[in-house]
Amino acid sequence: MQNPVIEMVSYKLKPGVSRQDLEVTQDQVNRFLQTLEGFMYRSVAENESGVLYDVVYWQDMASAKAADEAFMTHAAGKALMAIADEQSVSMSHMEVLSQAQGQCSAS
Repeated sequence: MQNPVIEMVSYKLKPGVSRQDLEVTQDQVNRFLQTLEGFMYRSVAENESGVLYDVVYWQDMASAKAADEAFMTHAAGKALMAIADEQSVSMSHMEVLSQAQGQCSAS
């Protein structure tokens, strides 16, 4: 059995891109990813320096690699790349070695 894969992408937005532009684009990307085989989970966070971290879990490396190819030609991928500062983009794929899940209850 193959281990899940984490895709980690970090980037900054181009100057002048609004929070609303980002939200619309993120919604498009989420809808697109949900159509792909092997997609498990995605979250996007931003640090205090304005760097966005896009973390996607894939069922396996083949799914992650296939998604990369599809992403670059899909409208959602093009929309995200249009607002990202290309010089700041960094991406890697990593096989999950260990994982745990917590038990969190709503307050």
